[in-house]
Amino acid sequence: MGPRYSVTEVSIVDREDKQGVLVEGDADKAELVVQLLRDILPDIIVREKTLDLSTLRSRGSFQIHPGHALYDLEFPCGSKLALDSFRNKVLPTVDGHHQLKLVASDKVEEAEIRLRDSPEKRSEISRKLREELVYRQNQVGGTMQIEHVKPNGEIVRLTEGKIMGFAKSTLVLKRMFSGGRSIYDGLGVSKEKGDYAITEAEENSWKLEHAYFAADGRPKGEIYNVNTPIEFYPGRIRYVDLEVDVVRTAGGKPRITDRDKLDEAVQKGFVSENLAANAIATAEAIVKLLGHSE
Repeated sequence: MGPRYSVTEVSIVDREDKQGVLVEGDADKAELVVQLLRDILPDIIVREKTLDLSTLRSRGSFQIHPGHALYDLEFPCGSKLALDSFRNKVLPTVDGHHQLKLVASDKVEEAEIRLRDSPEKRSEISRKLREELVYRQNQVGGTMQIEHVKPNGEIVRLTEGKIMGFAKSTLVLKRMFSGGRSIYDGLGVSKEKGDYAITEAEENSWKLEHAYFAADGRPKGEIYNVNTPIEFYPGRIRYVDLEVDVVRTAGGKPRITDRDKLDEAVQKGFVSENLAANAIATAEAIVKLLGHSE
């Protein structure tokens, strides 16, 4: 039998945004809980927080001692799907339960009541629920936000896009830029007024594709962002950036950038060795695919 913890040793509570949980308590016990979750959730992001006296007081924590720890855990797409599978072994659970609960909790509960009576219709009920809660909310001509979450928890909101197409779980966005004295990170090409990007986001994909163009349609280059599998929500997509990118300037050859940033994310404990290896394998596969397309 595994270790048992009292409520005062380790507590696990939802994050405010419901995109993960906070694990707090005795440092050794909390670390065991975090390691267990690392072992079973494929793309979990782990952020250990530094606690001072004022932080503990504000959180209502009174057992203050050197062995106290707080972890902020993010559950990207793969982790949510794994949790769905575990829950389904105990209770009837729709595909996408942990994601769709963030969109409309009551609708998910209603669907799962129907699922209890018709467990053989799990795929059909799940598909119709996702269609209602997500797909129908993202129509051609609408706008889409991109939540680019860094391993340390910072959320970078990229330039929003207009939905140009949505078919076969792939969104095509056109994103316009105002220019200014800046360059496209990774490409080393100037960003000019009238430039635009065509961004392709495939649901559950480990990459986000950006093709950049000048106002006259002249290609400037491509950036393939490597990330945890992309999640679609009404009006936004979300993923955790895994730091490495594949870039290709117009007429150039593809190359992988920012391996050092991924190494740093592993060293800081944000990203596991396995997840980092998956990110590198994804980047290498993109380079190979682009090389064959030349």
